[in-house]
Order: sequence, then structure tokens, then C-alpha cells
Amino acid sequence: MASYDELIAMEDIDAIVIGIPTQFHADAAIKAAKAGKHVLCEKPMARTLADCRAMMAAHEQAGTTLGIGFVRRFDPNWGIVRRLVHEGRAGHPCMWRRIIVGAAPGPPNYGEWYSQSKFSDGPLTESASHDVDFLLYTFGDVANVTAHMEHVGPNGDVLDNCIVILQFVNGDRALLQWSWCLPRGATAGFRGMDVIGPEGCIHEPRQDGEQWVVDVSLPDGVETIPFENERNAETWSMGQMNDFIAAIREGRPTRSTGEDGYRAQEVYLAAVRSMEEGRRIDLPLE
Repeated sequence: MASYDELIAMEDIDAIVIGIPTQFHADAAIKAAKAGKHVLCEKPMARTLADCRAMMAAHEQAGTTLGIGFVRRFDPNWGIVRRLVHEGRAGHPCMWRRIIVGAAPGPPNYGEWYSQSKFSDGPLTESASHDVDFLLYTFGDVANVTAHMEHVGPNGDVLDNCIVILQFVNGDRALLQWSWCLPRGATAGFRGMDVIGPEGCIHEPRQDGEQWVVDVSLPDGVETIPFENERNAETWSMGQMNDFIAAIREGRPTRSTGEDGYRAQEVYLAAVRSMEEGRRIDLPLE
């Protein structure tokens, strides 16, 4: 099997996708920039803000594209909730709630490295960075972060049980619980997403027969809104890849950039600091 150094050195390759453990993202992305290659880097962007900045600087200097794999921006299932938030269906300020509890990724579909702190920082970056990015995409800058994080589960040694409250500059909030604390094979009693506010509640989208719908609970009843939720060439992973290719050809930024990757990682590091110091952490960190 070729190393990523060999791949980057291949002259007939113009762009690469970085999907290796997070520990190696910065090294691969910087080497790719120096070789004149465009990069779509899986989330999380890198483990430190210094590495994130170095990746952005390398691609800016090389004149190459750096995109970050925040695929929720292409997902109609999340996009409909964002639209309804922006329409004020829940009112303002609102709180986006997201609770996901399960087991750490592992064989046969995933590597054990996900739960090993040598390579990974656990669910709040490997998984919940998707959610954090989408919240930043929806609400804008974070004012402060309050978090409790610990290792609970039977796999690995990462902080696998994470509860985080984000306060946004605009007054909206988000509550995230992402946990890999369960043993493999066990399932949680509750998981889901909604947005609550002074005007009502936007529920998590659901299927009604073959039609996707989202319910909005209001004082005078429930409004059910149908929408298209096809994960086709224009949405989800292929939508992200198409955007990356189009960005290279058109000389424009990707929908999710290095700056977006930096901001999501900053939220994670603020959560770690909040856990360590037992207090609310204001952003920006630097």
C-alpha cells in the first residue's frame, strides 16, 4: 500500500481527499499544498489551532483549494431545520438540542483508532464537529462554551461522554450531548434533535410514508411541512464532492473552508478548557 507521501508526489494527481486519522491531517495537507495539490480534508481539520492555521497558510501561499468535509451543509434533512430557524418559526432566542449516545466506532466498519487518544480526540471532534459546524453555519459566531467531558465507556481512552452548551453572539443557544460511552451492541433509550423557542418547537424531520416532513409545534397546533430529502448527486457526500471540484475549476472557495474547520476546532478546545477549569470559556481563544 502506498503512503500518502507517495500519493502526493504523483504528478498526474491534481487533488486529494484526506481521510486518514486526525493526527496526520495537518502533515498531509501541508505537503499536498507544497506539491500544488488541492485538498478536501475530512473533519476535524486538525487537533490544534496552530496546525489549522498552518494548513490554511500553506494552501493560501500555494494558491490551492482547501475544503473541509462538513457534509451537513449539503444535507436537506438539516437544511430544512436551518431554514425554519431563520424564518423564526421557533422564535428568538432559541435552543437547538442534539443528543446522540452510542458506542465508539470499531470493526468491521471503522478502525479502533477513533477511541485512542494517540490519534483522536473522541466524539466531540470526530463526530460532533459536523454538528458544531452546522450550528456555526446557522447561528454565526460563538460567544462562550460551557462543557462537561469525561471518559466513561469500555473502549479506548478518549473523552467519550461530552455535554456542551454553546452561547452564540446573537443570543441563540445549542445543547449538545455526544457520547460513545455504551458497550458495542447496546443502544440508547433516547437520541434526537429539535429546536425550542418562545414561539414553538421545530421537531426533527421524519418520514411519513414515502414523504419526508418536519413538524412545527405552535400554540394553535402542529404544522407539518413536506420537503425533498433525496441524497442524490446534488446533496450529501456527492454534493460536497461536486462543490469541491467546482470550486477548483471556478477558482472560488468551497462551501466549507479552512476557516470553518478552524472555528469548529476552536469550539472543541474551548470545551476541553471549560471541563479542565470548571468554568465558562469565552471565544475567541486566541
